[in-house]
Amino acid sequence: MKYWNEYKLHKHTVSGRKIKYDETIYSFDIETTSYIIYEGNVYKSDKYQELSKKEQEKCIFGSCMYIWMFSVNEDVYYGRTWSEFYSFMKLLNDGIKERKIIFVHNLAFEFQYIKSYLNFSEVTARKSHKVMKAITEDLNYEFRCTYLMSNSSLARLPKTFQLPVKKMVGDLDYNKIRHPGTPLTAEELGYCENDCLVVYWYIRYELETYKTVNNIPLTSTGHVRRELKSLIRKDYAYKRVVSRACNTDPLIYNLLCEAFAGGYTHANYTYTGDIIKDVDSWDFTSSYPYVIVSHRFPSDKFTRCYITKASQMDDNLAYLMVVKFKNIKSKFWNNIISQSKCRNIRNGKYDNGRVMSADELEITLTDVDFKLILFAYDCEYEIMECYYSVYRYLPKKFINFVLNKYVLKTQYKGVVGKEIEYSREKGLFNSLYQRTE
Repeated sequence: MKYWNEYKLHKHTVSGRKIKYDETIYSFDIETTSYIIYEGNVYKSDKYQELSKKEQEKCIFGSCMYIWMFSVNEDVYYGRTWSEFYSFMKLLNDGIKERKIIFVHNLAFEFQYIKSYLNFSEVTARKSHKVMKAITEDLNYEFRCTYLMSNSSLARLPKTFQLPVKKMVGDLDYNKIRHPGTPLTAEELGYCENDCLVVYWYIRYELETYKTVNNIPLTSTGHVRRELKSLIRKDYAYKRVVSRACNTDPLIYNLLCEAFAGGYTHANYTYTGDIIKDVDSWDFTSSYPYVIVSHRFPSDKFTRCYITKASQMDDNLAYLMVVKFKNIKSKFWNNIISQSKCRNIRNGKYDNGRVMSADELEITLTDVDFKLILFAYDCEYEIMECYYSVYRYLPKKFINFVLNKYVLKTQYKGVVGKEIEYSREKGLFNSLYQRTE
């Protein structure tokens, strides 16, 4: 690993038409120290847990970067301060004018630091603080997140993709407080260098498929979406079916967002804090893809209807509803309604964010959740708004695509010499039921 001012302009190739991209593989990483300041003294962050609540209120939290690493293909350069980092970025940008893509594993973390030292004209994120891509304004750089791209930790990348390098472990003591002036040993520098090389070799692996750095999908779901897209490129009947199910009306879209809820993961409050013995559990193999291929889903745009009772609901129709509940009370020790999903709650009683009972509340629901609430709660209800869509199975071509992915994943499992194929197909298969960002 070389000090940043040893960098000399390197040869590079260019791709792209509208935007010209430098095909060099760049990666970036930083190492940081977290600490607390208590009564004028600096302590390791784990000291916080040893303090009383009153002492904790007096603490100031802080962190600093003490080394940054930047690879130009297999050559890794480093610096110790943000001013050195900007000087290096300026030096590289002056020599190469084309757009340079910098790959960062878990860009969400590094971005919280570099946003204070670089100006960005465009930032793409899955949600708040989860940055996928960021384009600089003054310099011609584009940062991309390889964690979202691979859906794999840095430590697992070499094994998953059979890379000729491994992430080092044990050579960097994270409990030690460091700053840009702290001397680093050869072993510590080697650890830092290795992190950039893991990303470099991973991008080389992706380039075997996607050929140019700009063509690599931004997320792990992007890999499988591209495969499906190529499959249905000229299948206009498939496209018509999918288009018919897309709800672009702003009212319906907002109601769908309000109705969205994740799976139930909540403790039975009568056992909270207790150690329970002789507990058993069950797991479903590939449960999400099973639902995709075997269940029906809303297939048309949602249309207004005026039902007033659950008995009027048709099992062949999907419903999107705004419901007012009165005198609602859970029948069980497990409470399924999230307080955060409700509006206009009166006299609510809660179980760590879940509604146990209330005199009144309003909530946006699907027919699935509405029926579940009627099963789990005693209540009176009024359907204030209701919209319906027809339940149909997903297109046959998509179902076959999912089933083929399942076959590919299972046929490589446990087969010696097919570890990389299994890891690849498993990642693509799992991407089928991840939320599209």
